[in-house]
Amino acid sequence: MKILFSPSEKKVLNHKGESLNASFYSNIIAKDIEVVLDKYIEFFKYGNEESIKKLLGTKKINLEELSILQNIKNTTIIKSILRYDGVAFRALEYSKLDKDSKDYIDNNTFIFSNLFGLLRAFDFIPYYHIKQGEGFEVNNFRFQTKNIYDKNKDLYLELLKGESILDLRANFYQKCLNLTDDFVVCEPVFIKNNKVLSHYSKYYRGILLKECALNKINSVEQLQDLNIDGLNIIKIKKDSNKTIIEYNLI
Repeated sequence: MKILFSPSEKKVLNHKGESLNASFYSNIIAKDIEVVLDKYIEFFKYGNEESIKKLLGTKKINLEELSILQNIKNTTIIKSILRYDGVAFRALEYSKLDKDSKDYIDNNTFIFSNLFGLLRAFDFIPYYHIKQGEGFEVNNFRFQTKNIYDKNKDLYLELLKGESILDLRANFYQKCLNLTDDFVVCEPVFIKNNKVLSHYSKYYRGILLKECALNKINSVEQLQDLNIDGLNIIKIKKDSNKTIIEYNLI
């Protein structure tokens, strides 16, 4: 089973485990990613201040961050699963997991990056930042997150072919790559006080990924039988190739 996971706006700017590798991008799945990175660098070097703040979703530019973004091909890198620091990733607590659980995540989890496209959890990446839904333009080159998924759609779907999928993505990233009908997909829904959670579901997606790793879940059937503290399965709905598991927060 492969797990599709959203990224987070918040990322670790500096990490003690980082290393240097100027050709890291050659291992990224997306085609022509070096071209994207070159234009990304160009934008941060020559773009106007307001455009930069808009892309980053900030009112004030952090000069240390800007320097890293202007040199993204020559800055330190770390596993993508460790680069992100949002709610879901803090709930996952990857660093605290045992080796087998880390291996499970590394080999089965794909993160939907706003810049790099589909990332494997073990892919090494530098610090980067693009606010969800934003893009940039430089010298007639236009970039939007969805572009990289459209361009690499066939490659990504072929990579996932034959796998059952646990879809832990937010809606924005589900739209970036629609899974075709031949995929067996499981999608969780988290409910509290009879209301479906939206923003706060990030935390429980992290918890669910953590429990899958700890219990080495490899199928939708195994997931349906998994008991998780604080989450109670109240309904399982099946519609052709999709299974929706409704969890009630205890």
